This record gives sequence, C-alpha cells and structure tokens, in this order.
Amino acid sequence: MQGYVQTVPEVSKQLPAPITRVLVFTATYNEAGNITEWVSRVHQTLPDADILVIDDNSPDGTTEILKELSTSITKLRVITRTGKLGLASAHLVGMREFRNGNYETLLTLDADLSHRPEELPLLLQELHHSDFVIGTRFGEGKSEYKAWRKFLSSGGNALARTLVPTGLSEYTTSMRAFRPLAVDAILNQPSHDEGYAFFLECIYDLNKANISLGEVPINFMDRGSGESKIPRGQIFKSMVVLVKLALGKRD
Repeated sequence: MQGYVQTVPEVSKQLPAPITRVLVFTATYNEAGNITEWVSRVHQTLPDADILVIDDNSPDGTTEILKELSTSITKLRVITRTGKLGLASAHLVGMREFRNGNYETLLTLDADLSHRPEELPLLLQELHHSDFVIGTRFGEGKSEYKAWRKFLSSGGNALARTLVPTGLSEYTTSMRAFRPLAVDAILNQPSHDEGYAFFLECIYDLNKANISLGEVPINFMDRGSGESKIPRGQIFKSMVVLVKLALGKRD
C-alpha cells in the first residue's frame, strides 16, 4: 500500500496519455451560488472529460441552472432525482453510471468549491501508480478550515488512521480518483452507510480488497457560497461506523 505521496510541483492541465475516457462527478443540493463556477472550472481544467451532476431536486434553482448550462456545455449531463435522497446514494449512482458508460477513470469532488478543480490533474497523474487516489489535506496538503472544524477534521482522520490503518493520511474528503477495479470493489458491497460515513467505508472496502491506494496533497478551501450541510449528528455517527469497521463489524 502506498502512503504519503511526493508533492507534484505544479498543476498541469495536460491529461497523462494512458488515461482516457474520464468522468468527473459531483452531487448537489442547494448549490445555486457555486455550480456555474464549478462546472466552468472543471470543464476548463479537463475539456475532454464528461461531467455528471446528480441533483436532489434542489429548491434553490440548482437544477434549472444545471439544465441551462448543459445546453452550452455538451460534456455536461444532469440527473435530477425526486428529492433529497442522500450524498452516499448519489455517489453510488454516479459509480454505476461510470461503469455503464465504459469509462476508464472516475473523478469525484464537492460542488461547493472547497475542492479546486484545477488540482484534478494531480490525482490523474498519481493514478498511473495506484487504482485509487485521494486528495489529502494533511502532510504537505493545506486546509482553510477554521479552528473548530479543522480540529474535528484532523481528529477524525487521526482516529481513522489509528483504527483502520491503510497507509493513507486522508479518509474523509471526497476529492478522489478511481480506476474501474476500485469502483467495482465498492459497488460489490451489499450495503453502505447513507450518510458521510460512506466515505470512510469506501476506504475500508478498498483496503480490504487489496486495491492499490495513493494520495496527493491538495489545498482544501473554505466553501464558496452557502453553508455546510453536514449535520452535527453525522460526525458522531461516522465515529460509530469507524469503530465498527475497526472491529470488523461492517454492516
């Protein structure tokens, strides 16, 4: 398993030659203030990649903005669901769409601009050496989180590294790159947590399946418009799930 990965000196917008058929995915709910910039920056960074956004029928107009954007950006595809069905289920749908579309690489990131689309090529470069890559805020990575949220993030990931050691420093951020083998290792699981603990479960599942893991440092920004949607209860629930994973009691 790979541990900390050497910093790539600068972000290149050139896709490494062996990697083709890329799908960039995000899930949205009430991101009207961010989604236009997000789509634009993703498309500018990876103009040959397809973009898939799953929106849970956002009442703030996100869906309408996405549909309008898709008329001018042909690489953009939008799936609108009937209601707020959850982040984890959206990612699973995105993974199935990835496999059904015969893509070779899946990139995922948040739609709130906390992840910089311009850093996606860093994950693609490391994907030459691993089947799964995560962007890390630790080591040489950076985070703009304020004191309390930084404490929660650092503490949660430190606990994850202790209870479920994989060689990675980051377990929770959704800025990730997958080869098909890694996606299949997640989809082959019979069930997943419906909340944010899903991201912890994915790391656990990949490690158990002996998927090669890598990471690259990223600059994690404070979100753009709007407020965080992570319920306080989800933090506690994620810790409970983590303990269960450490005990080998995956639901």
